[in-house]
Amino acid sequence: MRLDAMLESGDFVVRTVSDPSEVEAEWRTLETNAFGTLFTTYDWLSSWYRLVGRPRGIQALIVVGEIDGKPAFLLPLGLIRKAKGLLTVGRFLGDFHGNQNSGLWRKDVLAGIHTHSLHKALLELGRAKGIDLFDLKHVPATIDDRIHPLIDQHAIESLNSIHAFSLTPDFEAVYRTRRSASARKKLRAKERKLAEVGSARFERASDFGTAERFLQALVDQRSARQGTHGIPNVFHHADAHAFLRDQLTHALDEGSDRFMIHALLVDGDVRATYLSGLALGRFHAYTNSICESIASHSPGDLLLNAVIADACALGATSFDFGLGAERYKTAWADKELLMDVEVPVSHRGKLASSAIRMLRRVKRRVRSSPRLWGLVRKLRKLKA
Repeated sequence: MRLDAMLESGDFVVRTVSDPSEVEAEWRTLETNAFGTLFTTYDWLSSWYRLVGRPRGIQALIVVGEIDGKPAFLLPLGLIRKAKGLLTVGRFLGDFHGNQNSGLWRKDVLAGIHTHSLHKALLELGRAKGIDLFDLKHVPATIDDRIHPLIDQHAIESLNSIHAFSLTPDFEAVYRTRRSASARKKLRAKERKLAEVGSARFERASDFGTAERFLQALVDQRSARQGTHGIPNVFHHADAHAFLRDQLTHALDEGSDRFMIHALLVDGDVRATYLSGLALGRFHAYTNSICESIASHSPGDLLLNAVIADACALGATSFDFGLGAERYKTAWADKELLMDVEVPVSHRGKLASSAIRMLRRVKRRVRSSPRLWGLVRKLRKLKA
């Protein structure tokens, strides 16, 4: 039955809770048979909300769609007050520490969840909760080869896309398919050059002391890069650092592969790091860092090979680089489109939506112009 008809009949119900723990059982059950990502899992978002979101004044609004009394989808949202408290905006929970925002969608009902019905439910929810605007960024354009249920004709392409590619258990086969012979030869040469600097090895942290050491190196290296290039380090803040530490600690305690950190060490010193997570078959290369002093030896590219090999060994079916189109991502992977969706509820929300769209158009123009984007990067360096 179409979802809009089920809304009218009462067979489809949308309910909300204000804390992730209130729907932990339904959330975890949904994860076993759902389309989603690492960034919509309970372990990720309940920790983020406890350590980052709630202390920053974000109010959780977990939206659960139920069909015949069973959860069909889950949208983990957070309410943020803007314009001196005059505007209430619903956004994906943890969106500025995630790479994409999909929600969780039960596989057997996805085809019956239509955009019109979903937006109608969000409008009714927004009016009931005093929400002015749903500003939902970085939504995957498709799920299971279908247009994402949130995306309507008004959605616009996100400023950033993600890059991903398929994996098999055979890393060497993947490597030969994805990288040319000349690219592989150049990387072998880089590896030999690095060996002249010192004894190099790759390691995945298997205990908390090592994980904490690698994590601190990642934060320090990204902060150093911010200082020289002006690129913001969103993990510098104590709460974000605590969140990443919490993810690593719990994964190690559980013996789980859902979150991990790899490093390239040269004579025992950490020269590059990669934080990653595995969820719902997809390996997410979340964030990385390199030591600028040996940047010419491409330590990040060398470590990346070891991380991809590990992802293959762990049985992941795809490798996701997350947001951005850096060279090392495009060399391996294909672009996957993300979309921004706004659902204005009130008159204030409509005005805010227009302003957001205008700002994003300006940003897109800057990013698409080599001259303007080059100027921005120069200004960042000057500021740094």
